[in-house]
Amino acid sequence: MTTTRGQHLIGKAVGGCVLEQLLGYGGSSAVFLAQEHAPERPVAIKVFLPRSGMDVKMQKDFYIRFLREAEAASELDHPNILPIYSYGEQDGLPYIIMPYVPGGTLHEYARQHGRLSLDEAYWYLEQIASALDYAHEHGRVHCDVKPANILLDGEGRALLSDFGIAHIMPPAVPVSENGQDHARANDQSNQVGQSPELLMGTPDYISPEQALGHKLDGRSDIYSLAVMLFFLLAGRLPFKADSTIAMALLHVHEPPPSLGLVRADISPALDRVIRKALAKSPDERFQTASQFCTAFGLAAGLIDVSEVSAETMQAIGMDQLLEGPDVQPVLLAAQPLVHVAPVRAGQVSLRFTRILVAAALILLLTLGAAFGASKLTSHLTHNSRIVSATVPPGLGSAFVDGLTNSGDWPTSSTFFFTGQQYHIQNKSDQDVALALYANHLYTGFKLSVSMTEVHGSHDSADYYGIVFRSSTDQSHYYVFEVATWGSGEYGFLRYDGHWKLLASGPAPSLITTPGASNTINVQAVGNIFNFSINHKPVGNAVTDSSKQAIASGELGLYVEENSEVSFSHLYISTIK
Repeated sequence: MTTTRGQHLIGKAVGGCVLEQLLGYGGSSAVFLAQEHAPERPVAIKVFLPRSGMDVKMQKDFYIRFLREAEAASELDHPNILPIYSYGEQDGLPYIIMPYVPGGTLHEYARQHGRLSLDEAYWYLEQIASALDYAHEHGRVHCDVKPANILLDGEGRALLSDFGIAHIMPPAVPVSENGQDHARANDQSNQVGQSPELLMGTPDYISPEQALGHKLDGRSDIYSLAVMLFFLLAGRLPFKADSTIAMALLHVHEPPPSLGLVRADISPALDRVIRKALAKSPDERFQTASQFCTAFGLAAGLIDVSEVSAETMQAIGMDQLLEGPDVQPVLLAAQPLVHVAPVRAGQVSLRFTRILVAAALILLLTLGAAFGASKLTSHLTHNSRIVSATVPPGLGSAFVDGLTNSGDWPTSSTFFFTGQQYHIQNKSDQDVALALYANHLYTGFKLSVSMTEVHGSHDSADYYGIVFRSSTDQSHYYVFEVATWGSGEYGFLRYDGHWKLLASGPAPSLITTPGASNTINVQAVGNIFNFSINHKPVGNAVTDSSKQAIASGELGLYVEENSEVSFSHLYISTIK
């Protein structure tokens, strides 16, 4: 016989209330409908119920989180924040007594009614934005804003609940004569930044900085609020992934899709508002929830411009949001924006240059065969630059140093050769900088390349790596990427109109010291792929057995997020 967790507590008296009905339960708690007798009213009681598999430390951590929710919410008094009547512990059972809200959650409402209209979405946005601004002003970051944590009363009023993982941020305090207030605020800020629980939260709605464990402020909640609004308007989340870590990675470095491709009443201005709220960098978002709400109301025509002060219009950049160029729609699967270096004025066309280089290669190969050379050593010149190639270990003799063919790489102020290295400089917070080794198609191959992050945060999702089997229009390709944040990470993805994460994990062999050089090896045989970093394998062999598997294409180099990376010693040998 099986019973629902918490069912055994029905009829028990807790905090002067009798538990009557189990309303729901989560990983460490259950919520009951109960009847309070003084005063006489229905209430909801949240009871701490650790799972049987939790060890003592896990139970203690969840217990602390449980009491933190009660403490955090009890200090807040706002019409759109679910109040706490009382909390305590009885017979070793911690509990929180709250109002009973009969209308269910906003998530349940959206599932039942489908996509919300603009004015209905604004109705809920305005209430939750007000609650968040109040919480932020009182030094609380909610950290788990999502429709399931918004309760609806019988009149449609929204109540923000579940401050269980809320974090304290130092409020704006005046500096006293001895500076103690300022020092205390800095101490609180440092404690928040070091807390390992910053990684907690719902991955579907998590902000990039929360996923990375960075210090948080109210702008993290604004990102989650924007994800929630996207869900309410689109009927789906902006990102879809097969695992928690994959979802977190998408939030960290994947541009959001366009709502304008989902429904016809989303204007370019509305699209810009939502994309601004979903910016990866907190500095590029709206700085308060009310700014986000006002911008949405203006763009949707629900607020008259005359009702908004000039100061507010300037703070939210509404002149650009309303009058800027139309948003270029992107695929719902979030196709990356690719920078391709243009041919400089007065330069021989890139296509013609490629033909000349290809012809030169054929001539060299023919001459090499005629003289009976056992292997080809590349000595190609470009603008008086001479590069000698040495075969890297395990690559074999039939290799080509791709970076000697400099005419086959785009060059500009952000794609350029310096000495024997090719640099890609990405100055964007969101866009991908990608350069293809043109007119060279590979199916099976071994590849080795050295990469050095010249500039970058070294503590963020500034990924870079190798693209292969790419179509010439970059509509589909594989990418193997690394990032030096933490102790090193890697990811292997396929892009074919949408992203598919094929493998990811820690990369302990990656040297994360700023300015260090790392050697990446890729082997592709059919649909089986192997990768190593500094000659040490990472992960297991990956097989792409899907119908979307890519058979052949061009190679390329790939840099994300405000970084500059230099590439050298790009050795390639084909495998039959």
